[in-house]
Amino acid sequence: MNTKEEITNFFIEDGLLSKNFENYEFRNSQLEMALAVYETLINREHIFIEAPTGIGKSFAYLVPAIYYAKESNKKAVISTNTINLQEQLIHKDLPTLHKLLPLEFKSAIIKGKNNYLCPNRLEIALEKANTLFNDSELASLEEIEQWARRTNDGTLSDIEFPVDMNVWQSVCAEHGICTSKTCGPIETTKCFYQKAKHKLSEADIVIVNHHLFFTLFEAYKDPESDGYLFGNDFLIFDEAQTVENVASEHIVPSISRDMIKYHLNRLYNPNTKKGFLATFPELLTIIPIIENLLDLNKKFFQNIREKLFKNINEKKLAVRVLEQDFVDNILKDEIKHLTSKLGALVKYCRNDLEENELNDYRLKFLEFNILIDEFIKQAKNQENCVYWVELSSQKHDSNISLCVSPVDLSDYFRKNIFKSNNTCILTSATLSIKKSFDYFKNRLGGEVAKELILPTQFDFYNQVKIYIPKDIPPPPIEDKDDYYLNLKDWIYYFIKMTNGKALVLFTNSRALKKVADALREKLNEDNIPFYIQSEGKSRKFLLDRFKSEIDSVLFGLDSFWLGIDVPGEALTNLIITRLPFQVPDHPLIQAKMEYIDSKGGNSFTDYALPEAIFKFRQGIGRLIRNKTDKGIIAILDKRIISKPYGKQFLNSIDKCPISIITEMGENTIDIFE
Repeated sequence: MNTKEEITNFFIEDGLLSKNFENYEFRNSQLEMALAVYETLINREHIFIEAPTGIGKSFAYLVPAIYYAKESNKKAVISTNTINLQEQLIHKDLPTLHKLLPLEFKSAIIKGKNNYLCPNRLEIALEKANTLFNDSELASLEEIEQWARRTNDGTLSDIEFPVDMNVWQSVCAEHGICTSKTCGPIETTKCFYQKAKHKLSEADIVIVNHHLFFTLFEAYKDPESDGYLFGNDFLIFDEAQTVENVASEHIVPSISRDMIKYHLNRLYNPNTKKGFLATFPELLTIIPIIENLLDLNKKFFQNIREKLFKNINEKKLAVRVLEQDFVDNILKDEIKHLTSKLGALVKYCRNDLEENELNDYRLKFLEFNILIDEFIKQAKNQENCVYWVELSSQKHDSNISLCVSPVDLSDYFRKNIFKSNNTCILTSATLSIKKSFDYFKNRLGGEVAKELILPTQFDFYNQVKIYIPKDIPPPPIEDKDDYYLNLKDWIYYFIKMTNGKALVLFTNSRALKKVADALREKLNEDNIPFYIQSEGKSRKFLLDRFKSEIDSVLFGLDSFWLGIDVPGEALTNLIITRLPFQVPDHPLIQAKMEYIDSKGGNSFTDYALPEAIFKFRQGIGRLIRNKTDKGIIAILDKRIISKPYGKQFLNSIDKCPISIITEMGENTIDIFE
């Protein structure tokens, strides 16, 4: 029996899956996707696959990937955007396939090096505890020491108690500090990272997240080599709609005031008199340098803030930098002075690990100097890069970051990801517009890739009804109280229609806060529990409460538009408050639109509109998660029926009944298109 037959027999009725799962339903789209993935792998091609919710896409790529990895002696690198999907693959899907498939394979997860405890660094931290940590940090160190004696994998995710991150940074494995030389051979090492690395070397399937993938890829990329992370591998991006944005964050690292301050204080904190250098000879000659740098760092970023933000809208958190040498780099000479002093301390190191750590600090500050200098001089290709300064909040002492991003990543992906004689498979529930991959392919330089769009498994027409108020005011450019009052009334109207069970999606925190505050009293009177994303609770906490309290309401921002799964009655009502166009005055969005216009394109139709449609489709996808789900969608943005482009939003989703409401009540006009 050949591999295609093996794959087919796994998915067909009376196949391996059906024999091991009660109430199994054969899904032709799942088999079609699995065979397409295998065909792409054996031909060493690339492919985009749109696989709507309900198809079972993880099995559809895992099964052919496992077969091909074993028969070709290659690794499958599977990259996801969300932790939820990563955990599903590691803890559910792969263990199931280990039991079901008639072949042996090994799987492992790639975690960042600093997720692992370093036993050697822990030992040194315990020896130098009084010079490194204050009292509360010492308590955290003691908890970590006790945990280290019982942990199996030695990773941060295995810790069940709150961890002081300053302490963890002193005991975790670090690139350049923990090496095979300091940790010993794999046969005898106690190093959790080295053990995990060895496990990866033997694995057929490795799971990673997008952020870590691009971090590792930037360190090891070679456009001429076969493979991506291991030299002999193939790549599957699940949740592929996010890869462009994630990649842009890693190609050029950002740098911030608090980042520099943090590493200076880890070296030596003049206030607490703790830090890595606390026991080194000649400390007294270095303390003034560190103190001076802490002052200069504060002054440098304050100068930037005063120059760029003094006379602009107080609500604006990001300002584009167009002028070279717009500020003096007052940090440069003193950072050079510090790195020179650190280099001279090597002779005082007591072991390889301490020497590696000292050199790591030296390299960090050398890199800080390079990043600041390159930002001020705008050293990257200015035609394809945008520079901006961003505040973490409107507070006067908020963190300040220097940010750089490529405007167009198509060449980067074309050269590094869509290489000939390699395979990259990109899949998601939303990758096309009007049944075409052209937009996404052009953004990612994936013109050579094949494409496959699979039909939905759901009866969307009979499971969903859309409501659109006809006379609701259009979203204003500036804040208008009348708009928020009207929006609040319509949201309440639809919440009452289903007695809660509603996810209300916003595009900005200001609107969410105004509306949620205005609805508090009414929802409390109606005994409808409600949760608000902007009130400091974790995303997981909010989602768990929303799922468990069936009649509750969740007011959510950007991260709730995608990657959440709430099947059943708890999510019966999806309310989209505004079409999700990106804010056009953010420097990165502004630069991308300018770039498109400069190349003869139309920034609205070629970028702003497709991006909004993608996010709209992702938001719509939160409602129906299985064949028994039913619900309503309220779209509270009249532009979807009043603007010519509105039809493109409605035509991007599966057909269902649409009611245009002329006023709150029963006066509706039904349309079907």
